[in-house]
Order: sequence, then structure tokens, then C-alpha cells
Amino acid sequence: MLCKGKYQTELAAVRYCLHTMNKLKREFKLKQTVKQIVKPAMLILLSVALASCAFSPSDHAGGDAPRSAAIVPLKAQKPLLGLVLGAGGARGFAHVGVIKALEAAGIEADVVVGTSSGALVASFYAGGMRARALESMALQLEDNDIFDFTPFGPGRVEGARLQKFVNHNVNGRMIEALGKPFAAVATEQSSGRMAVFNRGNTGLAVRASASVPTYFWPVVINGQSYVDGALASRVPAFLARQMGADVVVAVDISRSPAQDADAADVVIRPQTARSRINDFQHRQANIAAGEAAARAVVEQIRARLAAVADSKAKGVIASIRP
Repeated sequence: MLCKGKYQTELAAVRYCLHTMNKLKREFKLKQTVKQIVKPAMLILLSVALASCAFSPSDHAGGDAPRSAAIVPLKAQKPLLGLVLGAGGARGFAHVGVIKALEAAGIEADVVVGTSSGALVASFYAGGMRARALESMALQLEDNDIFDFTPFGPGRVEGARLQKFVNHNVNGRMIEALGKPFAAVATEQSSGRMAVFNRGNTGLAVRASASVPTYFWPVVINGQSYVDGALASRVPAFLARQMGADVVVAVDISRSPAQDADAADVVIRPQTARSRINDFQHRQANIAAGEAAARAVVEQIRARLAAVADSKAKGVIASIRP
């Protein structure tokens, strides 16, 4: 009996030890499992927190931030021509054709205004780029030259790449340092009011002007968010007049005629191919459409310029008579 009792006691001790070891093993496994779950979860939460910071618009508040300065009209004895290039996404290739036809006819703008894709072409033209260079750039353009797609943020495209592309092609010059007076039209996101950028960072101004809501991120400048200028004015012909143009030529590439274009002396409406904002498939057709539409009104533009020249000449003669 003593032996049996002793055996039972030792057996119980062994069983207790095994039970305790299994319990500890289960607790260890549970802790490891918790670590395996919690650690990735923490990493995901951290990533989301970082993404919310990294994938939201930065406030551009530097000294070169685009701004609206008082418009001082250009003055000259010769007739001054204003060219206004309107909004229209990829149909904006037509603007290149318009400039090509005007240049071939010996007609050159003195002041340039642009909205959205029109601001993109207008900035290059104001910066001194000739028609041949514009056409070459247009035909070689790839969507990743100007579109930086992102899965995060308030739009599909951030817009920094477009800004860089513009600044590279104007040699980093500010708006006020371009060869011709230039203004890019954007829209205040909060109020819907029109903003006219005629000073500061050229690429950033164009980026703001072209920031189509939900497609591009809005551009924040000095605490104010800006989006596509077309929401305020698709073809701001009146602005070229304010800048000193005696004759205003507006290019309207809207799907339906833009009423603000009617403030121009001559309105060019190319028959462009319908396309998405980042669809460059019809670029050649749209360039050709712009060229054809501009050629059709060359004589009309010349007649307006001649009338202004005659009027200015008479004014000069009248002013010097005793």
C-alpha cells in the first residue's frame, strides 16, 4: 500500500508538471499569435497615418507662390493682339495648331491668357516657344510626362509632375519674366471666384489652372485651395482686354460654345475630336483642326488689326496738330 501510495503521488506530480507546461506553452503561443496580429495592425495604422499626411496637398506659401498683381495694361503705338486659349483637356492640342497658323500668317500675340489646358500651351507660347517647337513637344508628349497618378489623396493625379514639366520648359522663369505678359486663370475652391495669376511660379500657376476636381488634387497657395479655372471662366476673353489688347482672339475648344468667348473680337472654334482628359490619341487631328480653324479667320484678324492701326495713327496725327 505504501508503494502504491507513493507511486500515485509521484504520478500526480508528473501529471501536474505536464499540465503546467502545456498551459505555459498555450499562453506562449497565444502571446505570439497576439504579436503576429497586433504588430501588422500597428504597422497598417501607422502607414495610414503617414499616408494621410503625405497624400494631402501641401500649402505653397513661399515668396515665389503664384499671386494676383494689379493689372497694368500694355501700351504701344501699334495694335496689340491678345490671344486667349480656353479650357478643354486633351482637345487643347488644337491650341498648338492655332498658333501654328497664326505664326505662318505673320500674326503674333502681344499678351496671352490661358485657362486649364489652354494655360499650359499659353505659358509655353508666352515663354517664347515657337510653333514648330510646340508641335514637336505635343507630338512627343507622353501621359507620364505630366500625370503623376496616385492611389491616395483627393484626386487621381497629384499635379507636381505637370508643375515640373512647365517650369522645365520655361527655364524656371517666373510669370513676370516670360517674354510676353501672361495670366493663368484658376478658381477658388471655397467661393468659386476667379483667380488671375500674373506673378510668381509659372508651373504652379498652370497646375492650379488645370486642376480638374476629383481628377487632380487641388492646389493650396497661401492657405487657399484652387481648382480648374474653367469653373470660373472657360475662355476669359475680357482679361486680355484688361491687359491692354486692342484686338482679342479667343480659342474656344469647349464641347458647347462658351459665352465668355463672345467678348473677343474674333472667336476660333476648332472642330476637335472628343477625348478624355488624358487621351492623346487624337492629338494630330486636333492640331490640324486648330490650324484649319485659325487659317479660316486670318483675314478677319488682319482687318481688325488694320482698323486699330488706322485709328491709332489718326489719334497720333490729331495729337501733334496745333
